[in-house]
Amino acid sequence: MKKIYHTSNCFKRFENHLKFSIISLTILFTTLSANAITEGTKLTLSLKDSNLPTILKEIKNQTKYDFMYNSKEIDTNKKISVELKNVTLDSALKVCLTPFGLTYTIKDKIIILKKKTVDHIAQAIQSMVNGVVKDKQGATLPGVAVVLKGSVLGTVTDPNGRFKINIPQGKNILSFTFIGMKPVQREVEGEQFVNVTMEEDVAELDEVIVTGMETVKRDYMTGSASVITAKDLRSQGISSIDRILEGTIAGLNSTTLSGAPGTRAKITIRGENNLTGRTEPLWIVDGLPLMSGVPENNTGDYAGTIMQDGVGNIMPEDIESVTILKDASAAAIYGAKAANGVIVITTKKGFRSKTQFNYTGNYSLAEAPRLHMDFMNSREKLQYEKDILETYGLSFSNWTGRGGYLYKQLLEGYITQDKYNTEINRLKNTNTDWFKVLFRTAHSHSHNISIRGGSDEMTYYTSVNFQEKNGILLSNKYTNAGILMKLDYRPIKNLILAVDLSANIRKSRDHASAVDPFKYAIFANPYERPYDENGKYAADLSYLGTNYTETTASGYKYDSFNILQELKETKQSQDGLDASLTFNVRYDIIPGLTISSIIRKGASYNTTTTEIEAGTYTSYNKETFAKQIYKGSDAVLPAQYNNGELSESSGKNFNWSIRNQIDYSFNIKKAHLFSILVANEITSKKFNNFGYTSPMYYGDYRITGVPDFGNEVSYETLRAQVGNMFNTSTGQDRTVSFLGTFRYGYKDRYILNFNYRADGADAIGDANRFTPLWSLGLRYNLHHEKFFKNDIVTELSIRGSYGYTGNIDRTAYPFSTITIGSDMYEGNRFATGFTYPNPSVGWEKKLDRNFGIDLGLFKGKINFTMDYYNNRTEDILENLSIPISTGRSSVKANGGTVENSGIEFFLNIRWINREDLTFSTSGNIARNKNIIIRSEHDYESYKDAISSSVLKGGVVNVIGKETGSIYGWKTAGVDPLTGNPRYYLTPDGKRAYAQLLDRWDNLSESSKQTYLNSGAVTSLNSVPDYVSFDRDASMSPDYFRPSMQYLGRSNPKYVGGFNTYFRYKNIEFSTQWSYKIGHIIPSFNDLQNAPNNWGNAGQAAIGYASDLSVSGTNRERRYLTFWKTRGDVTDVARFVTSGNDYWSGYAISEKYEKGDYLRLSNIAISYRLPAEVAQRFGMKNMALSFNAYNLLTFTKYRGLDVGTGGSFSYPTSREYNIKLSVGF
Repeated sequence: MKKIYHTSNCFKRFENHLKFSIISLTILFTTLSANAITEGTKLTLSLKDSNLPTILKEIKNQTKYDFMYNSKEIDTNKKISVELKNVTLDSALKVCLTPFGLTYTIKDKIIILKKKTVDHIAQAIQSMVNGVVKDKQGATLPGVAVVLKGSVLGTVTDPNGRFKINIPQGKNILSFTFIGMKPVQREVEGEQFVNVTMEEDVAELDEVIVTGMETVKRDYMTGSASVITAKDLRSQGISSIDRILEGTIAGLNSTTLSGAPGTRAKITIRGENNLTGRTEPLWIVDGLPLMSGVPENNTGDYAGTIMQDGVGNIMPEDIESVTILKDASAAAIYGAKAANGVIVITTKKGFRSKTQFNYTGNYSLAEAPRLHMDFMNSREKLQYEKDILETYGLSFSNWTGRGGYLYKQLLEGYITQDKYNTEINRLKNTNTDWFKVLFRTAHSHSHNISIRGGSDEMTYYTSVNFQEKNGILLSNKYTNAGILMKLDYRPIKNLILAVDLSANIRKSRDHASAVDPFKYAIFANPYERPYDENGKYAADLSYLGTNYTETTASGYKYDSFNILQELKETKQSQDGLDASLTFNVRYDIIPGLTISSIIRKGASYNTTTTEIEAGTYTSYNKETFAKQIYKGSDAVLPAQYNNGELSESSGKNFNWSIRNQIDYSFNIKKAHLFSILVANEITSKKFNNFGYTSPMYYGDYRITGVPDFGNEVSYETLRAQVGNMFNTSTGQDRTVSFLGTFRYGYKDRYILNFNYRADGADAIGDANRFTPLWSLGLRYNLHHEKFFKNDIVTELSIRGSYGYTGNIDRTAYPFSTITIGSDMYEGNRFATGFTYPNPSVGWEKKLDRNFGIDLGLFKGKINFTMDYYNNRTEDILENLSIPISTGRSSVKANGGTVENSGIEFFLNIRWINREDLTFSTSGNIARNKNIIIRSEHDYESYKDAISSSVLKGGVVNVIGKETGSIYGWKTAGVDPLTGNPRYYLTPDGKRAYAQLLDRWDNLSESSKQTYLNSGAVTSLNSVPDYVSFDRDASMSPDYFRPSMQYLGRSNPKYVGGFNTYFRYKNIEFSTQWSYKIGHIIPSFNDLQNAPNNWGNAGQAAIGYASDLSVSGTNRERRYLTFWKTRGDVTDVARFVTSGNDYWSGYAISEKYEKGDYLRLSNIAISYRLPAEVAQRFGMKNMALSFNAYNLLTFTKYRGLDVGTGGSFSYPTSREYNIKLSVGF
């Protein structure tokens, strides 16, 4: 249990500054509003069934213009609906006055209305025309202006996209106009009903960037940002957030580390900006940082699983848009949490229309994985075990499986030849495919029901979802249910009150086996079987390491292990609940000046229960009490102490956040646009965890307790075990922020943006508590220049930014932390752990520099974006060495520096964009480079690295070089004379070899023989290209370490993806591809991953084990030809009998492979029922889609899954989904 003592006065410190800021801003805004010219103000009208006086009143409120007209000339009973957004006064008047047959003139600040003279066309015989207006996807469009060409007759479409208009008989032309859509002219002659389809005007549509605090037109965005819309999600059929981002955003790297339900990918933006700390981006949901989930430790960081992280619980059906902010100009508004980029998720909300009901159902099927690697079958494995004993002797029978053990019993006379043959033949004829036994084709389903609509006063959105996902492993299941409710209420025209409620319940069910079933499926011997002849669990006697003994009748310490029993009789249940309530108030004081406040209160609960039944191997393995009495390598635990185990833990997180914000935007003389935002943000999170473990558990009766050893065992013997039965932890995370942004634009051509933010946190000392972070961005929209207008290059923008973002590593504190246990000394509890304070600890600061170009050709048919960035992260926390006279040898302090640079390209081409046919492609590629500038724990140079006596290769960080560089020894096959592995000498190694020959005569005879017999020295007259390494000798010749060389990079050199989209009428087809190029990843290595490598955790991590120690379980077929005697030609070196295989602990080229791949991440095809057909069945729309995930991968990698970066983990399965969407 940790107790943290400190004080925090950051809230009071800025109280006076805040008061002063509010007073100053009020004076500033009043002055600016008095000078602003309202002529440039754009109008937004949303009126339903309103008469002309009501419409004119709303226009007056927004423009301050008065109206003059003759009320007798106007039909005040006539009502129309108007839906206009950000239009000029002239456009608004034309749309609103045309249905009333009015025209206007403006004199000073008065608009004079008059009846337009009705020409002979309007006086002719009239006929009624009805119709409906839709977009290319079949969705109806409300608010479309419908005008008879050459007249003042017109109307607008209602919320269902329908319209009625009286026009003269004969041939007429109707004009349809709508913001963001290309104008349509439709010839009408005698038709009573017309269908009109409008398409997006890409060149005119104002794309916006949602930053979470403000919405910015793309032309005003000086930073680097990318947007994914709900339309993109719908066309791709994506089912999770990490799949949304995979391969679609330039500079974003998404790596799936495990395919288990309840996990998500690791996401980084523009590389990794520190050495050891958190590298994932900040997640913003509807304006505030995501704070749900319960941290597993007191640093406040969340585990990368859905159970602990609320990101994965957001359903794609609820997402309106996803915005990725990459550089300082885009992300600096989030300050000290934005160093790794920001991902902003905006969920759907209501809009003004009739109530809409939508249902989305998804059924998915995940294929069971198959082991495509070349492993031995039963006959080959039994022969392999026999070869080991014939080569190295019977003493190594304990290191083999059943075949070796039977062969030893035969030769020693314990069994007859007939019994041996009978048993061996039974084993040979058993070939169990453990992947088929343990994995399954999994069926899953999800459902989402949403209600959406509203009126002028109130809009609403409610979504309820349920998901049940079965894993491909037999024991794995994940369920999730959630609700999202959003209500916006406008009691008066300038005030909006919004309430959002979200809640999510999730459950994960899995095994708690001490044996990993995935590892077991790979390495279990094929001659073992799941059931015996009687249908009962069959014991696997070859999988458990060091399991042989002479003290039991069976010859095994544990003789009843069965993996299916472990999966059935051990259970882990995880349950979680997240709930949050958000209240948002927004008030428009005057046009352009708005104050708003958003408050969110959240709570999260997690519980984990682990039930291990008595009599299982997991119970045997986890027992700690009895093992204090029955010690020794040959000790056997009595069966009465295999009593099961029950562990229960729970965690809580209570959080709240608040942001108060003032926005002011105004335009002077239609040329100078000013936008100012000032805000204050406070977040707080308190969390705690508690757990206990009962070392005895019988599930049928829920019996728990402690084993009884009688009076012969003292409490002191079991003190540590008793103390570990309970655990608790607590922590908190509080921040206070002051921020502001200023944006200026001149005629939409020249844009300047400045952001400032000061963040303070309770984990930083008083001296450095608040860190000022800022950014400056510039943009030049060349396409708005009159001289540049042309039909080829329709958009050309140049932008640049410079600024600072930050990060906080909660592993160092300005105060001491003390760990107090349950033990007491003379009646007082004493500290069992202590960390020294560092009062000078501060924020990690990242300098961002970005230059970008946005290019559009042929009115948006071709769009191209390029970004170059050069970032530098300073004051990275690391353990720095200090004089021992201070009382300690190291301190966690700010000291490291990393430089991060790269270039990104994005290209989108709309090859065909017609009403019935659309085809487009898009692609992106990014090159990122991380270089260490300063670090105490990295090598100053390559020469410094190779001179290290402890370095064994692998990922070696050298100052001035890229991070993630892999160094090691390049292998040159196997020496047929000695069986030792060979490696190439580098130029430095050859010089060291020559120096050894120069002093050869001075060496002792024993040393000479060691060199010659092992093949370490092959010639005394010349320097060879390669030499041998003596596997079981700790001797390291002087030329060995200088021969360590660069093998490759662990981080991909190029990351990207490309997408295709095709639509013909109501059929849509899309593909999503991702790729990574230019890196190497660990190849499959059973010395590292096999269950019986007999090395400690640190040694196992680098593959420190011997071939003999992993021979008890199955191996790749290539090991059948291991080197046995002098003259054998093979690529498998001799095995080491001493147990110290020094070669296996080094990084060599054989342990790595190219990690390049191209993956078809997603392919989708959908059909949308024509609207008129759907309406016949009482539906507004219906769509059916099919998509496949992880369908194809092109790679030369021979390991398990290239997409996981070579990690040995739960495989990513291939999935097929059928999705039904219905709207009412």
